[in-house]
Amino acid sequence: MVVDCHVHDRDEEESHKETIKHALEVARDSGVSGYFAMPNTKRPVLSRQRVIERLELARNAGVPEVFYGVYIGLTDDPEQVKEAVATYREFYPQVVGFKLYAGHSVGRLGVIGFQKQVVPYSVLAQEGWDGVLAVHPEKEEEMVPKAWNSLVPISHCLARPEICEIESVRDQIAIAETTRFKGKLHMAHISSPGAVDLVVEARNRGVDISSGVCPHHFMYDWTRMYGEDGLLFKMNPALRKPGDPMILLEYLRTGKIDWVETDHAPHSLEEKTSHPFMSGVTALPWWMMFVEYLRQHNFTQSQIEDVTHNNVARRFGIDIPKNKLVLRDRRGDYPFNHWKNIEQQLGWKGV
Repeated sequence: MVVDCHVHDRDEEESHKETIKHALEVARDSGVSGYFAMPNTKRPVLSRQRVIERLELARNAGVPEVFYGVYIGLTDDPEQVKEAVATYREFYPQVVGFKLYAGHSVGRLGVIGFQKQVVPYSVLAQEGWDGVLAVHPEKEEEMVPKAWNSLVPISHCLARPEICEIESVRDQIAIAETTRFKGKLHMAHISSPGAVDLVVEARNRGVDISSGVCPHHFMYDWTRMYGEDGLLFKMNPALRKPGDPMILLEYLRTGKIDWVETDHAPHSLEEKTSHPFMSGVTALPWWMMFVEYLRQHNFTQSQIEDVTHNNVARRFGIDIPKNKLVLRDRRGDYPFNHWKNIEQQLGWKGV
């Protein structure tokens, strides 16, 4: 069974999108032995108190079969970063690591600008922290917000072009090296082959760095946004040009990318197709389809186990059993299905 280290559960003020209880139940029924929740909730997870609140919701959900972990978001406030370190040390492994948004996405947690991003790395280095720092790598200065036109969904790919990710990954590597960062750097939802190349080059010269890829980035390119449902495929980072998905899949096979992570981020149909045109994809119930996709694209069973479970568990240092769960089809829990044509290609009927 699998581990998903990139899930957005909302609860509290945004329970209509996804509650922790519901996400844990869907994970259990979809073959997911554990998932790690992102901090960009309505009231972001930036403090010890917010961690306690999220972990209490998870305990009260009553789904012990699924490991629940949470990231703490980082800012450019040194005192906030120090509190995050203390909280991590108190609650690890339930606090799995930290998340830095190098560009704004859902939740507006971006730490914008190279010099501001140096701050959390420097504090973490001074604190001797050696856990996993997951980064949302998109460089705000390379974005073209004026290019976005909701009537032309593919324009989102022009507003957040590939160079945003490449230059942000370059920045994160440079900052980690210059600050002598002692942790494990992770580039989340990597979507650009050029960005992967930078990660591999850094790894080869001794940087402790990994990357994860989402199914939508190795299954779809930006032509998927031409259809009538194009707005449903608006996500951050955006879909990339034709040809890139197969390159990313091969990079995953050869170990240049370390694992699959979904970036599961449910929104209502109205939120996706009208203002504010939210970014995000629904993915948890389709995990066994993703596994089947890998199998039908000639991944060995050993490779599948590594990129869906083992590599995450080793990287985070968390023992997550491969629970043999009773599977149930939970696709109908969500208002739309991003994966219908992939289901048809694979002949996948559900769990």
